Formats: sequence, structure tokens, C-alpha cells
Amino acid sequence: MAGQAEPSDKLEIPPSPRDLRELAKGDSSLAAPKAPRDLLREAAAKLYGQGFGRAKVARILVDHLVPNGTDRPLEQRLSQARVKLRRWEANQEFRDMIYQRAVVELDIATPGILRGISSKARRGRVDAARLALELTGRHNPKGEQAPTQVAVVFQGIPRPVGTQMTGPIVDADDEV
Repeated sequence: MAGQAEPSDKLEIPPSPRDLRELAKGDSSLAAPKAPRDLLREAAAKLYGQGFGRAKVARILVDHLVPNGTDRPLEQRLSQARVKLRRWEANQEFRDMIYQRAVVELDIATPGILRGISSKARRGRVDAARLALELTGRHNPKGEQAPTQVAVVFQGIPRPVGTQMTGPIVDADDEV
């Protein structure tokens, strides 16, 4: 007969070095430790933000996503982990975390992207050259646009001088 399982150190993701530094500084936002579930959601969002798919994230975090039932087959636990991730993906807050991580990754990759545009432009790709020149402010794809000026000039039409209308003013609706 199976006995009680021993406590596992895999149930909690260790804090990041940044969190430890902020805690040492006395940052009040870290005074209350985050729940293991929140740390796990952040770790999953980070993996999603790095471009991993649901199946890969489930395989990486299977011991954290399904801590109970380690005696069950791995495929069954992976299935449960994928279900949990699918449920998290339906949550807007979790998707926002993923988006924020992905934007950070893209921002970090910007120098490499610009180097790629530069090399393609040097090889003669016109679209890459135009984009590079637009980014540096040397080219405006819409051309130089000045505000359109319209001048209406009436020449040769005599203007009435001091003439006043005589007679009563009649409202057209009243006569009809």
C-alpha cells in the first residue's frame, strides 16, 4: 500500500534574482510573497512569450502544472497540463502577460532586425532600402506634402456700390 508522498521542492518556482534584489532593497511591493500559482503563470507566460507552443510549455512545466499524481503515466499528466494551460489561455490577464513578454523579446531583437534590413538593402532590395531610409528619416514615401492652398479670385465682376434694395422684404414661405 502506498504511503503519503514526501514534500517536493518542485511545487514552487524559486524567485528570480531581480525579485531577490528588490526584496533586499526593501521594496514594499514584494513584501507579500506571490502565490506559487502566480509564479507558475508568470513562468508559463514567459515561455509563451519566447515562442514556445502549448505542448512544449506543458512538457517543460509538467511537474509544476500537475504536482499531484506523479505515479501516473507522463502522457496523462501532460494531458492535464495542456488542459490547464488551455484554461489559462482563455484568461485575458494571462494573455496580457504573454503579450508583454513578447513585446520585450521583440524590443530586444530590434538591433538584429535593423542589421538584417541593412544587409538586404545593401544587396539591392529596394523595399528594404526604402524602409531603412524611412526609419532614418531620409525618405518620405508620400513625398513632400505642403498644405493645399486654395485662392478664389473674382476679377472683372463689378461690385455693387451703395445700392440698397427698395421695397418690402417678403418671406417666400408666406407668399406661397
